[in-house]
This record gives sequence, C-alpha cells and structure tokens, in this order.
Amino acid sequence: MSGHSHKPHLKQSNKAFKSKHASKSTLRDQAKGRTHRPNTKDPASKAAKAASQKVQAKNLKVNRRNHAKQVVKKKRDLLEEQKGIFQGRNRNGERVQRVVAVVPMTEDVGALETAEMLAQAVGGELTGTEGFRSLDVPKFHNQSLRFLLLPPASRPDALFPILDAAAAADFVIVTLSSEQEVDAQGETALRCLTGLGVGGANGGVVGVVKDLPGGNPTLASSTRLSLQSFLTHFFPSIDRIHCVSSTPSSSSASTSASAMSTDSSAPSAPTPSSEATLIVRGLCEKTPKGLRWRETRPRVLAERVAWEKNALVEPSAQEAEAPSGFEGEDLGTLAVEGVVRGSRMSANRLVHLQGWGDFKVEKIVLAPPARPMKRSAAAPPAETMSLDGSAPSTAPFEPISMPDDDADSLASTNIPDDDDFGLDEQTWPTEEEMASAPGAAARDAMEMPPPARPGTTPKLKKVAKGTSAYQAAWIIDDEEDDGDLEEEEDEDDDAMRDGGEGAEEEDEVEETEFVDTAADETASVSARPFADLSPEQEQAQLEEYLASRAARRNVENRDDLDFPDEVDTPLHTPARERFARYRGLKSFRTSRWDPYEELPREYGRCFMLEDWKGMGRRLEKRAAEEGVERGTRVIVYLANVPRRLIEQHNPMNPFTLFGLLKHEHKYSIMHFSIQRNTENSDTVRSKDPLVLQQGFRRFAINPIFSQHTVRNGGRGSNNVHKFERFLRHGINASIGTAYMPITFGSNSPSLLLRVPTTSADDVNASPDQHVHLIGTGTLLSSDPTRITAKRVILTGHPFKVHKKTATIRYLFFNRDDVEYFKPVQLRTKGGRIGHIREPLGTHGYFKAGFDGPISQLDTVCLTLYKRCFPKWSRVWDGQPLPIVDKDQVRAQAAAKDQHIEVE
Repeated sequence: MSGHSHKPHLKQSNKAFKSKHASKSTLRDQAKGRTHRPNTKDPASKAAKAASQKVQAKNLKVNRRNHAKQVVKKKRDLLEEQKGIFQGRNRNGERVQRVVAVVPMTEDVGALETAEMLAQAVGGELTGTEGFRSLDVPKFHNQSLRFLLLPPASRPDALFPILDAAAAADFVIVTLSSEQEVDAQGETALRCLTGLGVGGANGGVVGVVKDLPGGNPTLASSTRLSLQSFLTHFFPSIDRIHCVSSTPSSSSASTSASAMSTDSSAPSAPTPSSEATLIVRGLCEKTPKGLRWRETRPRVLAERVAWEKNALVEPSAQEAEAPSGFEGEDLGTLAVEGVVRGSRMSANRLVHLQGWGDFKVEKIVLAPPARPMKRSAAAPPAETMSLDGSAPSTAPFEPISMPDDDADSLASTNIPDDDDFGLDEQTWPTEEEMASAPGAAARDAMEMPPPARPGTTPKLKKVAKGTSAYQAAWIIDDEEDDGDLEEEEDEDDDAMRDGGEGAEEEDEVEETEFVDTAADETASVSARPFADLSPEQEQAQLEEYLASRAARRNVENRDDLDFPDEVDTPLHTPARERFARYRGLKSFRTSRWDPYEELPREYGRCFMLEDWKGMGRRLEKRAAEEGVERGTRVIVYLANVPRRLIEQHNPMNPFTLFGLLKHEHKYSIMHFSIQRNTENSDTVRSKDPLVLQQGFRRFAINPIFSQHTVRNGGRGSNNVHKFERFLRHGINASIGTAYMPITFGSNSPSLLLRVPTTSADDVNASPDQHVHLIGTGTLLSSDPTRITAKRVILTGHPFKVHKKTATIRYLFFNRDDVEYFKPVQLRTKGGRIGHIREPLGTHGYFKAGFDGPISQLDTVCLTLYKRCFPKWSRVWDGQPLPIVDKDQVRAQAAAKDQHIEVE
C-alpha cells in the first residue's frame, strides 16, 4: 500500500475566470487610484498626450469663461435687486426718494445747517417743513433726497428718535464738530447704531465735520485724522471724514493755507464745497444695501398723516374692536401717506407703530404723485381723506389691497380659563346629579352629623405658585394673610440674608401711617396730619436713597461674585419650607427635567411654535409674494387708532409704519443673547426693569438671565441652563428670557437699555436722565421648553472626620430637615461626592459618607435647583419705568413672618 498523506489545510484555490474584457468597475478597482502614464519615448504617445492636453486646455478655458460670465451675471442681478425701488420710475411715474438721516453729535452743529450746506454745494434748494427736507438733484441722475433732521445726540431724549430714523433711512450722516467733543450720551447713540447693524457691511454711514480750523493746515489735518479715528472705531467701513463749510471765507482761507503749505507740483486739497458735492454724489449714486432684518418686512415713512374720528357706533362695539390698552378712548382712522419700502405690504398683516403697538389695516389705496407731471395730469386724483385739510376728491382710486379671510386679528395672547383651572383632574357632581343618585332620599331622611368643634377643621393652605400637592403637604400654615404679597413671591433668595432692622422700621411706618386718629381713643393728641416735604428735601432724600440703593446692589454683586449661589440656611425657618420649591439633581448637565411641569399661568397665555426657524423662512417667502409692490406710493388706512397718538406725536421726529409677518404679534417666550457694554459699569440684576429694542420694536421687560450653552444649537443635552443673578461683563454672552411678541429671524438685533425712572419734568426727578446701553446682541430663538434653573448652595462644616465618614453641622438646624433632604447628593469643594446616612440629635447634625477621605477644612455643599420665569412684558410707551425696591418687600415679609422668595 502506497503511502498517503492528507494536506495540512483545507484551503481551496480555484482558477481565475478568464475574460477578454473587464468591466469599468473591475478596472477601477484594479487601478486603485493610479492613472496611466504614457511612454514619453514613443512618438505616438507624445502626440496623444499633446492632443489630450490641448483638449483639456480648451475645455478649461471654456469653463473659466463660462464661470466668469456666471459670476458677472450673478453680481449684476444682485446689484439690480439691491437697487430695487431706486432704478427707473415707480408705478406713479416718479423716482423714489433716498432717505438720509442727519445725526448731529454735539450742540454746535445742526442737522438743518448740514443739509443746507449740501444743497448749496449742488445748487439746489431745500423744500419742506419741520423735521423733513427734500432736495432734488438733477445733476446726478435726476435723483431726489429726503433728509430727516434729528436733534443733537448729546440730548438724553434724542436717542430713540435717532434709532427710529436709522431704522427707516437708507443713509446716515454723522455730523461732528471740530471744537466740541462727543459726550457719553453721544457715544451711547453711536454704539446703539452699531448694535442695529448700521454702518456694517452696507456702508451706509457718512462722516462729516463742519468748519475745520482755518489758517493752520497742520491743526486741520490732525483734527481730521483724530475725528476719523474716533468714527472708525464705531464704523470701520468709513474710509474718510468729509469737511463742509458754512461760510465761503473759511473755505477759501483753508484752501489758500493748504495750497501755500504744499508743493506746487502736488495736487491741491479738495475744498469743502467740492467735498460736499462728493457727499451728495455718493448719496445719489450709491446703492443702499439696507439691513437684513429690516428688508424682509415692509415699512412706510410717513410724508403726510391725518386722523379722522370713527362714525357713531355703540360703545360696546367700539370697545370690542379697540386694541388692547385703548379701551374707552376716542378711536378713529389714521391715514398715512408714503412709499412702501423693504418688502411687499399686504392689508392682511398688522402694522406696528413704535411706542403704541399693533393695529389693523382697513385698506391700502394708491396715492397721487408727490410732484405730478404734465403728462400725468389726465390721471384721476387720489382720495386724500383730508390729509392736507381739503375735501376728499370726487374720483378716488380703488383700493389696491384689502383684508380678506386670511387677515390677522389683534388677539395676541391665549385666554386661560380660570374657572376650569385644575378641574381636569377632579370632576365634582352637581346638585341635580346628587339628587338623582340612588339612595338620595334615604340620605336626606338621615339625621345630619353635628357641626365640628372649633379648631378641628383643617384650613386651606395658601402656597406659592407652582407648588405641587406633595410639597404643599409639608408646608406649615401661616396665620397671617399673605394675599398682598403673592405677587412678590419670586424675589431673590439671597435677599433673605438680611433685612431684620428694615423689617422693624417698615412695621413701625405701617403702624403710624394707617392709624385712624378719629376712631382710636388712645391716639396721641399731638398727632398731626401728613405734610408734604419741600422740593429740596424730597430731592435730597431721593438722591440719598438712590445712592444707598446703588451701594447695596454693588455689595450684593461682589458677594455673589466671590461666593456664587451660596445661601445661608435660615436659622428660625425650616429649610424644607424655605426651599420647598427646589429639587436636587444628580447631574445638572444630563438629568432630565420635564419642561411642562408646574408652569405658571402666563405660559397658558403664550403661543408655542414647533419649528420657529422654518416657519420664519416660509413666512418671509410668503410675504415677498403678496401685497402691494415696494416702491409704490400709497395711503395706508389704520383702524381704531386713538386720538392721543396724533396729539402726542412730535412732528420733528420721524413717523414710520412697520409691517409685521404673520403671527409676529402673538406672545411667546423669546430668548436673546446679550453681550455687556464694556463702557457701562452699572449693576444689572435679573428682573430689573429694562427696555429692549428688538429690531424696530421696543418693549418694557423684566428679563431673567442665564448662561449661554453653545453646543446642540444652544440647547445642550437636556435644555437646562443655569440662572444668573447678575448680568456680568466678559467674553461670554448671556441669554435673556422674557415674554414678548414673536419675532422671526435670528439676525434681528437686540439692544438692552436702562432708561430714567422719573420724568425730567418731575420736581423730584432723578439727577441722571440719560439712557444707558447695557448690552447688545441678537435674537436667539422662541423656545418655551428652555428651562432656566436657579441654583442655591447650602454649606456645612465637617465637625468630626474619620476617613470617608464625617459628622456635618451647620448645614441644617433641625432633625426633620435632615430627613427631608436625605436623598439629595452632597459634594465638597475639594471634589468629593457623598450622601446623608443618618441624622444625629435634634440640632441638625448628621453623619455622611463620601467616596474618599475629606479634610477637616473642607466645606460640604448641598445643591438645589428651581425653575425661574420672567415677568410679563409690554410695548414701551416712552414713560419712565418704576423703581423696584426689594427691601420693602423683604421688610413686609419679615414683619408678617412670611417666607417668600425673591428673585
């Protein structure tokens, strides 16, 4: 038998398939990215290579030309789109005026004087009255300019007219002085213009200086460079400062001096008149790019305004149609004539009047040309509705836009049902149901139980808003009536640290202030009626109060900066009652928090959007396709406008209608980013009364601030963000949250301002009447599920330490608090994690175990969290905001022995 052996492996190799032609994928896989290199020695391969390179070069050249044509076409289309209403003539057969806002920075330069110098330079003449001037410039493409004359920026009351004019203008002329410096209020105005986006990439700011020092060319040159450096700090797009002169003598003197100081071969410096001509030429030929947040909405700068009272209607019907806040006033129809700018304007959408709110549009009518031409004399006249005091025309234009079924209503909030609130969980039977129930007659025949003895019936508890039934079971009843303090239960926790003396003083004031001397027989005979103090005494006491208030806020700010979120455990109040609304979290970053748990009633008034960004894009696209075409001169009729609007309007200030997108009048929870102004050092606390300029709208808000989470679109992993008691300086922006009407578009600018708390006309007016810029930012989102969690840290001291076990004291002061907070995790400032094991004694001592040895000098912390909510906001009407004195609330709470939280 021949020897036989098996193969040591079981591998089997088959013959490869022989194919004359391989597929493209097989060849590509075999090549593995390698390309074929022709043989350079072969003449045929050289010719093939040359032909291939020639074809490739030809293709590349054609592609480059095609790409260059596409780039040119794209830029040309973009330029034509940017020119928009300024190219050609509009529907009325006239050119649309370019709006120029003239902002003087000091008192020695005037807006009207600057406009007159520009008109003299081109040989034109200004027409118009009050705060508007028009200038026709046939020299430069037959353009027309409309100047908005504004008060000097150094005045405290000039900031908001300047912002309103900048929001409606195409160009802004900043007029500087060569003698006076720009003060702090003027710098605030420049920073606010920068925050609105004016002078950014659009380059719509022109710097002008009047009358440089004559006779000394060196001083004039240095002054010009200094002013240019100052203005470039705010508007980097400005390349130079233009000089204009009001008198020919100063102009000629400056020109001759500069000519003598320079070489004869060098070009002569431009004269002030020639520079003024260059300014006017730039205003007529430049394409205003506009602001992104403004161009997506329509606006009408009013040229003529008239108000007519409504016809006699029933008072009930008039009050039902009246906008919120104007019930019981004289309402009428407001007619505004102007040119539609920005986007198309529809009568279905609401319009916003700055400082007054939102109004419905009755109709939009085509207006007659501002300067009718001879060839258009046969056109029918427009309905003027007594805009100029004359009678209406007999042949009015037909409305070009009327509201239909898609028109928006003025309802901006939901109306929660207070009667049925909380009855979804428990349905109580009615008397009819009880009477028809089985055994009702037998129960009626039974003898009713005797009444309960006094003191045995439990009382209903008055607890804080948002307190659950489980938490309410642990709250001890208060004998005092706290109905007057329910609105103040959301004040700051660290405000409870002090206030004992203030409470006694407030209690004494209340006792002496409300004593009825006529009814009280024990009243003192020397009691005299209240007498007003003199204006000097009132002013002195107000200044003393404001100074002490500012000092106290600064101390609280430093304490929170040194010991963030640390709160002393109350000694005479159980911690389980003081912090009943707080909860412990295992991880602030990842622990889940139900965003719909224990919401306040204000949330029931708000609207929630599922896709805020997507809906904004769709509504912007829709608004660009419906309504009156931009560039059309129209008369907009607004319904139910109060008479006070016309009576209180200053004709020197611009009057502008801003159209809203659909749903932008409805309230929701809005979040905006805020970066502190480095030049402002005021202490800003959460829920301070402030003014927010959101785009072209202004609101009086009491915002809460929180940290900005960058990851996951600003939401983080669980959309829980830490509450900030103070708005601080730094490189990181903070997030402000407030109840406000919805605004679409994340590029909408936000200006946070602090306005005076008293009017300048008041006898006891505050000495500081300036408007301060707190910070600037942009709109973040509309997200009702974003949770702002306030953190408090209770600290204790290790009394005895044995390796990983320690006895802790001063964290609590009774045994029940230890049992209540036993499930909450402990931590130390040294980085150890622990838990409460068991209470020791009756004075709050307890034994705790940690994950490692702790030091005797370490500090044990217990962290609790509570969700915070802002206060309801409103459209700011320009009136002073009230002073919020939390010490009085604290004193009243201490006097009545009630423990409320202050935020």
